[in-house]
Amino acid sequence: MDSILRENLDQHFNEKGPYYTSYPTRGEWKNDFGSETYLESLKDFYATHDKDTPVHLYIHIPYCAKLCYYCICNIKVSNNRDTIQGFVDLLLKEISMLNTFFEENHIKPFIREMHLGGGTPSHLAHDQLKEIVDALGSFVDFKRCEEFSMEIDPRTIKDGDLPYYASLGVQRISFGVQDFNPKVQEAINRVQPREMVEKLISGDIRRYFSGLNFDLLYGLPYQTRETFRETVQITNELKPDRVTLLKYAHVPEVRPHMQLIKADTLPHEEEIPFMFYDAVNGLTSAGYKWVGIDNFALPTDELGKAVDKRTVGRNFGGFTPGRTKHLIGLGPSTTFSFGKYYCQSTSDTDEYMRIIAEGRFPMKQGHVLGPDEELRREAIFSLICNLHIDFDAYSREFDVDFREYFAEEIKRMRNEYVPREYVKLTDNSIEVTELGRYFLRGIAKVFDLYHRDSEYRIAGP
Repeated sequence: MDSILRENLDQHFNEKGPYYTSYPTRGEWKNDFGSETYLESLKDFYATHDKDTPVHLYIHIPYCAKLCYYCICNIKVSNNRDTIQGFVDLLLKEISMLNTFFEENHIKPFIREMHLGGGTPSHLAHDQLKEIVDALGSFVDFKRCEEFSMEIDPRTIKDGDLPYYASLGVQRISFGVQDFNPKVQEAINRVQPREMVEKLISGDIRRYFSGLNFDLLYGLPYQTRETFRETVQITNELKPDRVTLLKYAHVPEVRPHMQLIKADTLPHEEEIPFMFYDAVNGLTSAGYKWVGIDNFALPTDELGKAVDKRTVGRNFGGFTPGRTKHLIGLGPSTTFSFGKYYCQSTSDTDEYMRIIAEGRFPMKQGHVLGPDEELRREAIFSLICNLHIDFDAYSREFDVDFREYFAEEIKRMRNEYVPREYVKLTDNSIEVTELGRYFLRGIAKVFDLYHRDSEYRIAGP
């Protein structure tokens, strides 16, 4: 590592800022976005967009078999099949309600991508999962769905599960690996030895699916640079098609169960940037392409190909190949992004079930983007997805003079980030440098009127 990178990692890597799955970020949304507002917004979206606009559908399954102490997701621990079936019954009702909306408004949505997330979708029994998939068929044309993915907890998988998921149409599976070190696994209450994961992705099993993703977390208790390099090395040996590399956020004030992780077991903050650097170096040296902020993909994967084509996209699930720009969802705590609208359903599973039982959609909060916010979102996403803004191309697409509209932002880039060699600024473009990639969130924050001059805080449930 050269001295310039080391110095900048020391000084700037841990600066707080959003990961920009949306703009504005969720903490800026309002709490007056209810069921009727959601339906009117969805109706307006389809009235102002081609009916064949591709959409990503996310379905949130909140139940898990065990509590992972690091988890920042909205989940509920239960192994009671009747309890889980009660949720499934109401999720089926929500699917029916959404289908009724589409039918009444003569809409046949083009669901181009679909993802079962959580929680732990693989915690569902086979018949429960089949009920959900069959119900989705009321408005999803599975022949046109190019990617149906599902999150998997290796600890919940039994013989025959993975082939069964494939029989339902699942094409890509994602494992929450986090770390392969036994001491780390014990500390986060997620024990899944390498042998367990390796057995599940044997050649016979991988042939059922077009893609495999691993989620890794750095900054966990008892991790060191050396142990995390070992996790990355094992990942390289097992060769998933994609890797999501996330930083653990220790926020017990937001997620009280994180108090089960002792703060004095966490790596020193000064170590965190170098754990990320080691992982980036290890993955890219093994042939992975670095995608956006913290994703990696093999060159043969659609996400890897999107890097070369500069078509990488972004939604609440992370970086995508760019096939869809809009996301709708089902289930509790799901976040939506379609057209100029953002919204989120309640994260309280019991409240979700009560509201669905009443025949309403369980919206908790939302936001309608103004024209300026839409322009800023496009600029931010261009940088974090494809490391580049072409001023002339942007001006033509959005009918605004980029140089004039963002004169203040260009000036900040020139004064703050060009001298650090984080970006290259020409008469017609902003290009993020290889050094700048480590500080991409801070660079994008220049376009963020909510956070560029104030401290960013992680939003609650």
